[in-house]
Amino acid sequence: MAKRGLPPEEVKKRLIRLRNLEYLHEQQRFKIWHLRDENRAFKKEIIVLKAVVGEQQKTIDDLKLQIEELRVMVFGRKRKKERADDDDPLPPKQKTPRTDASYKRPIPKDEEVTEVVTHPLATCQCGTEMTEKQTLIFYEEDIPIPAKKIVRKHIIEKAYCQKCTHWVSAVPLPNHKAALGRNVQKYVCYLSVLCRLSFTQVQNVLSDTYAFNISQGEIAKILQRESVRLRPFFEQLRVKIRGEPGVHLDETGWKLLCGGEQSYAWVMSGAESQESIFLVGESRGKGNAETLLGEHFNGFVVSDDYGAYRKLNNHQLCWAHLLRKFRDMAHSEEISDTQKESCKEDYAKLCALYDDLKQRRDMQPYSEYTKRLANLSAIKPHDPKKLVSIKQTLRKNISNYLVCLSDGRIPLTNNQAERSLRHLVLKRKISFGSLTKKTAENLAILLSVLLSLKQRYQSSFFGEY
Repeated sequence: MAKRGLPPEEVKKRLIRLRNLEYLHEQQRFKIWHLRDENRAFKKEIIVLKAVVGEQQKTIDDLKLQIEELRVMVFGRKRKKERADDDDPLPPKQKTPRTDASYKRPIPKDEEVTEVVTHPLATCQCGTEMTEKQTLIFYEEDIPIPAKKIVRKHIIEKAYCQKCTHWVSAVPLPNHKAALGRNVQKYVCYLSVLCRLSFTQVQNVLSDTYAFNISQGEIAKILQRESVRLRPFFEQLRVKIRGEPGVHLDETGWKLLCGGEQSYAWVMSGAESQESIFLVGESRGKGNAETLLGEHFNGFVVSDDYGAYRKLNNHQLCWAHLLRKFRDMAHSEEISDTQKESCKEDYAKLCALYDDLKQRRDMQPYSEYTKRLANLSAIKPHDPKKLVSIKQTLRKNISNYLVCLSDGRIPLTNNQAERSLRHLVLKRKISFGSLTKKTAENLAILLSVLLSLKQRYQSSFFGEY
C-alpha cells in the first residue's frame, strides 16, 4: 500500500512559506494600521485646509471687490457703447427735448442797448441808386478786451480844528498812497472763491484783462478783510438755515498745507433755501455737526450713514448712497454669476421700494416698509462679504431710512449737500487746500456768503455783494 501525505521536503518547504506569509501578514497589518491612521490625519487636514481655503477665497473675493472699487475711484467706470445686459431697475432721467430757440441767443432788451450803429446803403456796387429800401435789425453782444483800469486821483483837504485839537480830513485816509478800489476787491473774491482760481490764476486774469498788477500778498489780505466784513452775514445765514424745517449735512477732505494735517470741510445746506454754511479745516469728529446744528435745532437732518450723525434726532439716511451700494454689487465683475444674479434681485427689490417711497409715501403703512427692508437685509449663504456688511448696516438703520414717512417735506437723498460740496471739491483740486487754519476759516466765511448770494440773486450778484 502506497504511503499517503507529502514528503518531508515539501512539508518543510510549505512550512517555511507559511511562516514567511505570517511574517509578511504581520508586517502588512502594521503598515495598514499606519496607513489608516495617516489617512485619518489627512482627512482631518483636508477639512482644515478646505476651511482655510474657503476663508482665503472669501478674503480674495473681498479684496477683488475693494480693488474694483478703488479702480473706479481712480480711473472711473468704463462705459460700454452697447449695454445689452444692463437691466438697471432705475430708469435714466428723461432728457427734455430742446427747442430751436434754445440754440439761439435771446434778443437783448431795449434798455440793454448801449450803442446804435447805422449802416446806410445809397448805391449798389455798380453805382446804381437803390430803391425800395428796407430796414433790418440785428444785435451784437460784445465785451471790451482789454478793459482799461480806472485810476482815481483823490485830492483831499486836511485842516486843524482848534476846538477838537486834532487834524480832520474830508474823507478817511488809507494807510498807503496807492489803495485798491472796492470793485477790484469784489472781483478778487469772486475769482478766488466762486471761480475757484488759484492766486497765480487770479493774477493772470487781472493782468491779461485789465493790465492790473497785484501781488499774492495783496490777494491774501483782500480775502482776509472781506471775511471779517462778511462774518456778521455768515452768522445771520447760519441762524437762518437752522430755522428751516430740515437741513442736509456732509463732509469731505481738506488739506492744511502748513503742518501737513489732513483736515475736513463740512457743509450744512438748507432743505428749502438750498443755501449753505461751510466749516473748513476742521476735524472729522461729531462735534462739527453739533456746531453747525446748534443746541436748539429740532428739525430733521438728511445725511449719509457716517458715524458722526448716528445720534442725531429726526435723522433721515440718504437713499442714494444705499442704492449706489446695491447697484455697484449688482454690476460688479468680480463675483460669480450666482452671486451676481442674487445681487441683481436684491437691487431690483430696493429700487421698487424706493420708487414707492418717491411716488407715494402713504401707499403702504410704516410696518409694511419695515418688513420689506427687513426681508431685503436678510443675509443669504452665498452673499459676498461686502454685501453682508451692507445688509447688516441696513438692518441696524431701517428706522432711519423711513423717517421720511413722518413728513412729506423730508428729502429721500442727500444730493443737496453733495452738490454744495462739489464746488469745494473742485476748488481743492486746483489749490490743493488752504495754507493755514486761518485762511481755511476765511474761505469758509466767503464761500458760505458768496454762494448763498449767488443762489438768491442769479442775475445781479455783484449788485447785492
